[in-house]
Amino acid sequence: MARHRQNIANTRPLDLMTCSGGTLFLPRAYSELLDRWEQMEENLVDRARTCSRCSAQGPRWGGWRTQTPLGYVTLCPPCSGATFQRYTGHLRGVMYDSRRMRGTRADDYLCRLCAETRAAAWDHCHDHGYLRGPLCGSCNTFEGKSAPRHFLEEKEGAALHLLECRGCLEARTLPGRYHVGIVQKHLETTERHRLRSRPCRRQPWARHVELAHGAHRFELECWRHSTTWTKDVTVPDTLALVRDFVDQALAAQPGTVTVPAQAALGTTTRA
Repeated sequence: MARHRQNIANTRPLDLMTCSGGTLFLPRAYSELLDRWEQMEENLVDRARTCSRCSAQGPRWGGWRTQTPLGYVTLCPPCSGATFQRYTGHLRGVMYDSRRMRGTRADDYLCRLCAETRAAAWDHCHDHGYLRGPLCGSCNTFEGKSAPRHFLEEKEGAALHLLECRGCLEARTLPGRYHVGIVQKHLETTERHRLRSRPCRRQPWARHVELAHGAHRFELECWRHSTTWTKDVTVPDTLALVRDFVDQALAAQPGTVTVPAQAALGTTTRA
């Protein structure tokens, strides 16, 4: 019965096959049907990756597709930039659930992060409730569903986008779910176990274990030497590291002056 559930191009060809000398043969008409199906699929992919304004060819899968009230269209980044408004921060400090937001459409704007496609939703800070800006579906999903550390490391301008929240900016912090990722990166950059009289040169991998008694506990592992150890980082030290991260992000923005917030870590190590 299993063979009857197998299909090619939504058809079940196995009963049509014949075997001769270890080779499978299909009727000519069926082979031509498969060829036409493959050609139709290729034509649809080409249409989906062709900009509807300038006919430029985009990536084979996804990339330039953007949603409109009449359905999905394909627009290259230059055509998207010419079609949709660029968000200039004029709604900074507005609460996401305010009356002012209800009449403002996100899809009138270009995505604030990738700046390549039409925005689909207003992104906001769940900790403070302030609006951050318009994002396309892909960037909005990446911010909400990916590991926080990956969002900060892989999406250009991610930290500055999060700081569009007035509450985060004034407190020089980021939403709570990003704190562990920032400490993980710090520990992997600075922590090393010792090999006799010298520290190991290999960067360890840090894993968050728990938050207990006012401290985040991390387990660090050097795969090269099969060595593990733990590191406790207190909540105040975690906040200091996040503040330092924010100050560095703001300092990298042209025309921004910030006060350094680097603090010595009073951490505890357990071998």
